[in-house]
Amino acid sequence: MCTPGKALIAAMALLMTSGLALADAPQANPADEFLANALQTSMTQVELGKLAQKNAQSAGVNALGVRLQRDHARIGKMLATLANQKGVTVPVSLDSHAAIDSLSAKSGAEFDAAYSAQMVRDHETAIALFTAAESSSDADLRQVARLALPTLREDERLAASFDKLNPNSVQAVARRQ
Repeated sequence: MCTPGKALIAAMALLMTSGLALADAPQANPADEFLANALQTSMTQVELGKLAQKNAQSAGVNALGVRLQRDHARIGKMLATLANQKGVTVPVSLDSHAAIDSLSAKSGAEFDAAYSAQMVRDHETAIALFTAAESSSDADLRQVARLALPTLREDERLAASFDKLNPNSVQAVARRQ
């Protein structure tokens, strides 16, 4: 039986896979490219959040995974709704599994350090993507960006707080010098 959660994940997967193809192809509309890339980002974060719940050693990193899964599922749902309203074809699966594959090979403290660093990088990229959408000529994109950015910024801040605890993080190395 297909539960609402499974249906959302399937819909996001569908939306994100074709969206990445849109990002690679010439775009007739910048809104299409934003939606495709943003959906791909959200879908990846949902999957990485699930992975954190399996592989994290620290309760804090596990909780971060829960939060990121929830936040990005919500953002992905907003993006999918907008894409459907605009008739934008979006992906059905992840285009790249590189981050997932890399983190899947880790567990415990090694996973915690790699995951928190990856989340900082991913959220910096997502924030840049959504910040650019804030100045779009498309009012719907501006609205989605304005709704998502506070969550993305808070998620990045939380990920950075865990990354600072990692003895090999950029911040920790700088403190030792």
